Amino acid sequence: MDEAEQVGTALVAALSKTVGTPVTLRTTPERLSGGFWAQIWKVDLDNAPAPVDQPLVLRIMPDRKAGHREAVVQRVVTNSGVPTPRVLASGSAPGLGEAYIVMQRVNGRTPLGGLRLGPELVRLPKLLRRLPKMLADIATQLHAIDPTPLRVALTDTVLEDRISQNPFLVGIDTVASETPNAGFAEVARWLDEHTPVPGPGVICHGDLHPLNLLIDEHGVSWLLDWTTATIAPQEMDIGLTAGLLRCAPIAAPRILAPVISRITNRLAESFINEMAATTTVDRAAVDWWEALQHARCLAELTHGRTHPGSVVGPGHPFETSRRPMQHRLQRLTGMTVTPPPRIQANGAEPPD
Repeated sequence: MDEAEQVGTALVAALSKTVGTPVTLRTTPERLSGGFWAQIWKVDLDNAPAPVDQPLVLRIMPDRKAGHREAVVQRVVTNSGVPTPRVLASGSAPGLGEAYIVMQRVNGRTPLGGLRLGPELVRLPKLLRRLPKMLADIATQLHAIDPTPLRVALTDTVLEDRISQNPFLVGIDTVASETPNAGFAEVARWLDEHTPVPGPGVICHGDLHPLNLLIDEHGVSWLLDWTTATIAPQEMDIGLTAGLLRCAPIAAPRILAPVISRITNRLAESFINEMAATTTVDRAAVDWWEALQHARCLAELTHGRTHPGSVVGPGHPFETSRRPMQHRLQRLTGMTVTPPPRIQANGAEPPD
């Protein structure tokens, strides 16, 4: 029995128990692209009862607490009217990792999806101009939700008044202790010394970027992947998203780096300006969150390089974005981070 068949068997058992009647698969689950931390599967059932009588997506996660938390957040956000797939079942079950979520399947494509080399690329400038506003619109809609239901539903720490407990900071500290000469200890001190005074807490997505948006046939933007969502100052989402846009994982010859940098910097600044047009934005706090974004990505990259088999492997987007993240982090903090070479079973790769 291959992996897809194993997943299908485990899911049928879990859903049959959840809905109280036996369900069967119409086809073997299909692994979908995207996602490094979680597995994502396309699922279709036969003669299933409500609410699973529709096209489904199965998300399998390696952490039980994080999976439960993600389901809680996604349910609250859906009930608040922000377009995000409705959670139909969730929990823990044998053969489905540490946690699973079954949700409605949305048909659509990412904002930049479908572009290919050739005539279609004439659409690219217009899409890039629209992208910052598209992201700002969904962020503004999310931040306008009353965070009280989520605050009540979450049993773990939220970040609205405890930024110093951010798990990104914990991860940076861990990598700093494991690789003392890589520069993470200095960055961690800078982040601690410059921690912004928290503003009002809103629901923040924490990973808002084009690949976590699906545009359906009606032009509705559906927001996906709530793993890092929390209640925090709005500058968290603004800074993290600006960082993702500015250091987008674009694989291209190094000679094109200056051109790509100009484009991505403009995207990031346009997004910040779009947010600032509708709300008061603390730019120093935005810069702090952006610095944290780059530091935590480089820390996860370093952990992946020093722990073979980790999620952040050689083909991970953090590797593609490593140089621009290093440059931007140095510009924001004055600190230089130098991840060590990747360790493999036959030894370490030479620095590139």
